Amino acid sequence: MKFIKKHLFLFRFFVSLILLICAYFINHFAPTYELTVSLPLVLVGYVIMTYDLFTEAFKSIAHKEFFNEVTLTIIASIASISIGEFIDGLAVVMFFQLGEFFEDYALQNSRKSIKAILALRPEFVRLLRNDKEIKCKPEEAKIGDLFIVKPGEIVPLDGIVIKGESSLNTSSITGESIPRDVKVKDQIISGVVNLNSPLTIRATRVYQESTVAKILEMVENESSKKTKSEKFITKFAKIYTPIVISGAFLVALVPPLYIGFTTNVWNSWADWIYRGASMLVIACPCAIVISVPMAYVVSIGVASKHKTLIKGSTYIELIEKAKNIYFDKTGTITAGKFSVYSINPSEHSTKDELLKLAKIGESYCNHPIAKAIVSEEDMSNEQKELTNYKEINGKGIKTLYKNKELLLGNSTLLKDNKIEYKPTNDIGTIIYVAYNNEYLGHLVIRDTIKPNTIEAMKLLKKEGIKNITMLTGDNVEIAKDIASQVGITAYRADLLPIDKTKVLDEAKARGEISIFVGDGINDAPSLVKSDVGISMGGVGSDSAIEASDIVIMDDDLRRIAFVKSLAKLNKFMVYWNLYFAIIIKVTTLILNMLGLLHQYAIIAAIFADVGVTIICCINSLMINFKRK
Repeated sequence: MKFIKKHLFLFRFFVSLILLICAYFINHFAPTYELTVSLPLVLVGYVIMTYDLFTEAFKSIAHKEFFNEVTLTIIASIASISIGEFIDGLAVVMFFQLGEFFEDYALQNSRKSIKAILALRPEFVRLLRNDKEIKCKPEEAKIGDLFIVKPGEIVPLDGIVIKGESSLNTSSITGESIPRDVKVKDQIISGVVNLNSPLTIRATRVYQESTVAKILEMVENESSKKTKSEKFITKFAKIYTPIVISGAFLVALVPPLYIGFTTNVWNSWADWIYRGASMLVIACPCAIVISVPMAYVVSIGVASKHKTLIKGSTYIELIEKAKNIYFDKTGTITAGKFSVYSINPSEHSTKDELLKLAKIGESYCNHPIAKAIVSEEDMSNEQKELTNYKEINGKGIKTLYKNKELLLGNSTLLKDNKIEYKPTNDIGTIIYVAYNNEYLGHLVIRDTIKPNTIEAMKLLKKEGIKNITMLTGDNVEIAKDIASQVGITAYRADLLPIDKTKVLDEAKARGEISIFVGDGINDAPSLVKSDVGISMGGVGSDSAIEASDIVIMDDDLRRIAFVKSLAKLNKFMVYWNLYFAIIIKVTTLILNMLGLLHQYAIIAAIFADVGVTIICCINSLMINFKRK
C-alpha cells in the first residue's frame, strides 16, 4: 500500500467518522433536525467513503462481473438509507472500507519477506567498453561482456572472475552466513554482494538467464497457480453472491405482502427491507474470499524467510497430503564431492606416510578421485622428486618417487606388478598404494553425506512421511550403505534417469502423491514427473531448478520437513477460517430473519462481515509466527 493512498484513506475515514458522530447526536438530542442537518452530514460522509466503491463497481459491471462484495455493500447501504436508517447506511460502507484497509495492510506485511528477495534485483551493470566504464541496465549486457562490481554492490550477472580477489556475501542466495572468497577463474553467481575489493568479471549468461533473474521470476509468479481450495472459493463466490442478492430482495419484498399489510404498511415494508439490507451485509463472503488466499500468501512468505522458494500455492496443498518422498542420492543426500573416507595402512606403514605418498603420486592427475586425495595442498616441492610419471587407463598411476617405484590404483594394477596385497570389501573407491615393491595399505574415497541429512530424515518421519526411498544410479552396495547411514530403509539402485521416472509413474498408478528431491540435470525429468518436485538451489543445475516446484536455496534438507509442517498449519488455518466464518454468518442470518436483532441488525451484520473478515485475516497472519 502506497504511503499517499494509506493516509488519504485514513483522512477520509476519520472525516466520515466525525460526520457520523455528529449526525448520531443530532438524531438523538434534536430529532427535528434529522432531515435538514443530520441527513446532509451523512450524505457528505457517504460520498467521501463510496466514490471509489462506485468506480470499482462500474468497472466490474463493464467486465460483466455483476456480483461481488462491493456490489453487496453498495446495495445494502442504499437500502438502509432509503428506509431512513441513513446512519446505518454510512456505517456499512465505512466499516467495509476499514475492513478492506486492514486486509490490504495485512497482505502487504505478509509479502515483506518475499519483497526482501525482490531487493536482490540489480539496478545496473558497470560494463567495460573500450576501456571505459559504462552504466547500463543488466538486460543490455551480452555473454562475454566484461563488467566491474565495486565493494557493496550486487553482482548483476553470472560470470567468471578475470581480475581481482574479494569476499562475497552469499546469504541472500544460499543462506550461508560465512563470506565466500573468490579469485581469478572462479565462477560467480548474480545476486550476491561484493564485500571487499573491485572485481572484473566476464559474463557467462545474459541477465534473463542469470541466477537472480530466475529466482525473481519464481517469486513474482508465486501466486499464479491456485490451489483447489482457492479455485473452489472463486467459484463459490460467483454462485453464492447472486443467490444472496436474490434472497435479500425476496426477504425485503415478499413477507410484507402477507405480514402486517392491513395494519401499518410502511412500517412493515421498512422492517423487512431493513432485514434484507442486513442480510446482504451479513452474507458478504469477504472473510472466506480473502482469508483463504491470504493464508497461502503468508505461508509462501514464511517459507521464503527459511530460504525455500515455493512457485505456487498449489504445492503447499500437495505437500501437506504427500506421504511418500523420493530422494536422488548424489548432490542431494550426499555432497557430490569425493573425499578421503578412511586411511588404512599396512603393518609396514603409518596413516601419515600412506596419505603423503598417495598425495605425491596423485599430484599430477586431474581425475576427481586424485583431486579428493591431494585436496588444496601444494605438492610442487614433492613433484620435483617424481620421474617417469604414467597414468594407466582403468588401473591407476605408475611413477618413480626418489627413484623408487610408486604405484597407486586398483587391485589390477598391483597384480600386474606382482605386488602382494590384502583385498578389502570396504564400500567406495579403493586406492591401493605400493612403494618400493611393498604394499603400504589402501585409501577409501567416498562421496560425503551432507550435514543435517540424518536429522532431516527423522524430521520427515515425524511430520508424517511414511515412505522415504532413495533412487540412485550407483550400485547396490553403495546405495545400501548410504541409505543405512542416513536412516532410509528403501532404495533402488542402478537406475538411469528414465528408470527414476518409471518409479514415480508406479507411485502415481497407485494413487499416491509423490515428492521427488534432486539437484542435477538428470533429475529434471523426475522433478517434472512428480507431484511436487524439490530441487537444491545452492548446487542444483539450472534445468533442475526450472523443472522443480520448490527450490531449497541453502541445500538444507531439513527445509522439506519445515515446509511440510508449514503446510499442515496452513491447512488448519484455512479450515478454521472457513468454519468460523460460516458459523457466525449462518447464526447471524437466522437471528436476523427471526427479527431477534431488532435495531442492532446492522451492527450485528457489520460484525458478521467486517469483524469476521478481520479476525480471519489476523488468524491467517498468525502463520507468520511459525519458527520451526
